[in-house]
Amino acid sequence: MTGLIELLLARLPADFTATESDRIRRAYEFAACCHAGRLRKSGEPYITHPVAVAEIALDAGLDSATVCAALLHDVIEDTWCDAVRLRAEFGDEITEMVQNLTEIGHDQAAVADADERVLALRVLDRLHNMRTLQYLDPAKQRRTSRHAVNVTAPLAGRLGLSAIADELESIAHDCLIGPPGGASYQVLALGALFLPAAVRASYLDEWLGELDVLPDRRARTRFVLGLARGVPALAVTLRRPTRGTLTGHVLTVLRWILRTDLRTWTPLTVLLGWMIVEAARTSLGDAAVIAITVPPVLHAGLTRLRRKLGLDKPD
Repeated sequence: MTGLIELLLARLPADFTATESDRIRRAYEFAACCHAGRLRKSGEPYITHPVAVAEIALDAGLDSATVCAALLHDVIEDTWCDAVRLRAEFGDEITEMVQNLTEIGHDQAAVADADERVLALRVLDRLHNMRTLQYLDPAKQRRTSRHAVNVTAPLAGRLGLSAIADELESIAHDCLIGPPGGASYQVLALGALFLPAAVRASYLDEWLGELDVLPDRRARTRFVLGLARGVPALAVTLRRPTRGTLTGHVLTVLRWILRTDLRTWTPLTVLLGWMIVEAARTSLGDAAVIAITVPPVLHAGLTRLRRKLGLDKPD
């Protein structure tokens, strides 16, 4: 696995000194010795994980001590190495980062007082675990994904690691509800289009959050279909006329559209067709679910919406 360290060293920024580069090489060699014989769930040598975390640390612009700590982050918790030996090899700064990272893994209360570099390492460690999520059993994939959405991604955002926060949420959502092309996402995204633009994103985020905690596909399907039936009524409630004239104008236009099936279904049919085609790119099953379930749900919702607007019978 000597190629791993050469690839890592090749990625070091130009302002890292020769001393820093040598210390990173020693950290790799020490970690490789500690993890010798250990494998990840993927079957790869365990050392590939700390190297991947160190690469992410470099991409995030972290300093050389943090890169060393990334390479060594599991040696105290998972191997024969203790803090005394690690301190003798790499000094106080790196050892304290590794120790603190181990502590916050067991005690969430320690997060509040942890050094920002330690918190960043925590996030980077979890990011690589999320990138290799497919090697875990399904139940653990969901537990890990829920933790990523509820804990790790917000922490990444607080640390200014917005791109990492976005990636964590994206991987977690793919696991919990399927990718953006999936049936659940497509139905919720369509439902959100009925709502006022100002609240559309917040409602969609809330719905996705509720989906995340549901136990299985059947429960998620029931939730999505039930939500789709109620969206038209919610849209009317959110768009009720106020003292301003804009909302009343929007309702006038909405009534005009809903007054005939042709005006109602022409744009919806185009949108549904696009959703089905996009879903079919990744899953014919998801495309079939959209084609079978969404039209009757939309019809029921539109019928309720017409009743609320006094348009029981379209022209």
